[in-house]
Amino acid sequence: MIDSHTAALRLRERAHSLRSLARRLEVLQVMVLHRAAGTDVWVGPSQEHCELALRSHRAQVLGAVRSLQLTARRMDRAADELLALAKGTAR
Repeated sequence: MIDSHTAALRLRERAHSLRSLARRLEVLQVMVLHRAAGTDVWVGPSQEHCELALRSHRAQVLGAVRSLQLTARRMDRAADELLALAKGTAR
């Protein structure tokens, strides 16, 4: 069994990794791909379907980014609580 301080450090490392992944997802070139599917490229139902699909996928990725960020915040709070317990000053 690991001590509270070590567990808190691991949580913080994992939270940092999640934030890093979220940042990398936010700047992927695929996040702006929907801009290349506009009516200046082609016109018709296929164009509309493609653009809607790209926007939908972008929204899903952004939702995953928000979820990663939320999980990272929760991990940081849990780490804070573990450290407080380790110091004997539980919140």
